Amino acid sequence: MFKLDNKIGLGLASLGRPGYINIGHDKDLGDDKSKLKMRENCHQVLDFAYNNGIRYFDTARVYGDAEEFLSTWIRKQTKFNGFVGSKWGYEYLANWEIKADKHERKDHSAAFLKHQWIETRMNLGKSIDLYHIHSVTPDSNVLDDPAVIAELETIKKSGIDIGISTSGPDQRKTIEQFIKVNEGLKLFSFLQSTINIFDQSCLSILEEASNLKINVIAKEVFSNGRLTSANKNLHRDEIDSLMEIAKKLNMSLEELSFLWVYQLPFIKIVLTGASTISQLKENINSLEKKDTQIPNLDEFTIPVNDYWSTRSSLNWKILLVS
Repeated sequence: MFKLDNKIGLGLASLGRPGYINIGHDKDLGDDKSKLKMRENCHQVLDFAYNNGIRYFDTARVYGDAEEFLSTWIRKQTKFNGFVGSKWGYEYLANWEIKADKHERKDHSAAFLKHQWIETRMNLGKSIDLYHIHSVTPDSNVLDDPAVIAELETIKKSGIDIGISTSGPDQRKTIEQFIKVNEGLKLFSFLQSTINIFDQSCLSILEEASNLKINVIAKEVFSNGRLTSANKNLHRDEIDSLMEIAKKLNMSLEELSFLWVYQLPFIKIVLTGASTISQLKENINSLEKKDTQIPNLDEFTIPVNDYWSTRSSLNWKILLVS
């Protein structure tokens, strides 16, 4: 199976576009959100990540200019020995406007796969190692589409690993379908899913996938900022209680949130969505406490429909920091 020395991966969802739903994202990026400034910031964060042993880098076609930012950074490296994953199935529509009416659209057709694979290859060239179907849901029907499967099999034959990412309240149902489909296909080797203290709904099915030699990647471990100190409004009773637990463990809320996922034995990669060096540094430094025994946090699970309903309500400009 896939193995890297460092279990932390860097996700570029908040580094490649000026608008994103992470709480505090608008403030993190500062006033200058030009492409030039954001490319510079992205490269600085990538430098810090790479210099501190991070070797997994996660991007997507829909992450604004993230693929391009990553590729220009890779070309500056004397020797790059990282592992790069990207995703297809969503198109970025905001044209660098934070207040755009619509930021993205979903298209899981074979034709769109062909189109986006060409774009990804143009950006990342031979640096791409893994291609995910982005945010598969039961209603996508993409895992049952023979034309899509045929295209993915062709991509796999070129030496690229294939995976899916999941999202939404029916993640578990999607993963069950993924496991069933892959029993015969043996096409997929990676699975990226949302998992955090608030959404623990897929723990057992992700462990099952891992036992079937699927590499499990954890995303949204901070619940788009809801499990950080930037969250001043949402789930206040739960946050206050978690902060008390963190304090007893000599941790910050961010450290507790990150390490709770990191300690899960079936997780291969824990993605951090840091948009600043200081955030990434905190995530990396939290590993100094990785052997701390964290108590059972089952009581903080939010019902999946409520969890994803709240996520859907997060604003792309994110001003929930006051």
